[in-house]
Amino acid sequence: MMNPFLFLKKQFKERTFNPSTTTTQKNCTRVHSGISRRSWRTIAMLVLYAVTFCVLSVTVWTMFLSNDDTINITFASSNEMVKAVYKCAYENQDQTVDMVFNIPIGGKTLLQQNKNGVNMSKVVNIRSNTTSHSRDTQTSRTRRHHVKSKYPISLDTNYVINTPNICPVGQEVTYLIIVHSATAYFARRRAIRETYGGKKLFGNIFQRVVFLLGRTTDPKITRSIQEEAFLNRDIVQGHFLDSYHNLTHKGVLGYRWISEHCPQAKFIIKIDDDVFVNPFTLVRNILPAFQNKTRHIVCHLRRSGTSPIIRGKSKWQVHDDEFRGLEHFPFDYCNGYFVIITSDLIRPMLKAARLNPFFWIDDVYLFGILPATVGFTKFVDIKNNLTLKFDSGKKCYQEDGPRCKYVAVSQWRSNQPEQFWYMVLSNLTMAVKRELRVFGLS
Repeated sequence: MMNPFLFLKKQFKERTFNPSTTTTQKNCTRVHSGISRRSWRTIAMLVLYAVTFCVLSVTVWTMFLSNDDTINITFASSNEMVKAVYKCAYENQDQTVDMVFNIPIGGKTLLQQNKNGVNMSKVVNIRSNTTSHSRDTQTSRTRRHHVKSKYPISLDTNYVINTPNICPVGQEVTYLIIVHSATAYFARRRAIRETYGGKKLFGNIFQRVVFLLGRTTDPKITRSIQEEAFLNRDIVQGHFLDSYHNLTHKGVLGYRWISEHCPQAKFIIKIDDDVFVNPFTLVRNILPAFQNKTRHIVCHLRRSGTSPIIRGKSKWQVHDDEFRGLEHFPFDYCNGYFVIITSDLIRPMLKAARLNPFFWIDDVYLFGILPATVGFTKFVDIKNNLTLKFDSGKKCYQEDGPRCKYVAVSQWRSNQPEQFWYMVLSNLTMAVKRELRVFGLS
């Protein structure tokens, strides 16, 4: 008699490994064969898509890394080279510039050096179109290595303080005054707001004033500027140290801000904070002549080939590598204390700033190099309507009254802005006040 356990074991093997019919075998084979073919076709398509995506990604990334903002960083300790992409720049108190780069791949050496506390300036060599710069400082025994900004850093860096609603959307702006002001000159900004920069000066002319500032290392002044910006809503501050050699950064910041927040202004008037402007002469005698003009710059003009390029030690020193072989600037440009620009030039000049390396003399860069790059720009010289001599301006306003030809005077002395303002107001006739609806008069 067969053991029941062995019988069950035999039946299990037969039913599991020996299908009962040939039809079932054929059907199963056909079914499994179909599923297998479809699976391999799908897998092949997925592999093809993946390979195509990888090739495109590598191509795009290579193109991205080959632009002007990419540099090669070599580690002297390991001789390893990685690519880095420019992100932003910050200026130090000693006027050197720290530049921040993003390293997409290959940054393990950099991270390890940083963890080990190694002085990176000794192990990193930067190779690019930018210029390496080092300066001895009193605060450090080691030699600090920095990278000078090749182009104005205010092109892309974030605003420290931004006031975007100075020019309301949909509001026609007759003229916008851009004031280049130093951080500590609170009194000058107050005087401008209380005189020719008042928001309610005209009843039928919409005009606004914006003060451009850089950063300061003084915490008290920083707090005061923040309070001033909150109260007056007319401050725009850039991410660069406010200094004489950084006025080009400030000017480009102004072009950028106008393009982003006040493109509807008909005229842009750039002034320094020590200049008094007669707004009544401006709107009655100067601006109407350019009402329908385009690509115009109106200023105290310096003609091409007449302004010397100063080498050697001087306040206006130009490095030997800049304008090499030239003795005079080869283009027209403006003295920057008072400049009128038709607004259609702002965006083109901002774009031109991305094509022209930084040059520290702001008048030459902002009102010479950039317009020359744009091309087809018409300069109009109104130097007879401007003066940098305080006494000449004061005498003109006192003696000639409403016939005084000066639209702008370099006037900064204590209490002088108010005195100039009172003289200008006292010379206005009632007809002019009603014509311009001065202080809402109708």
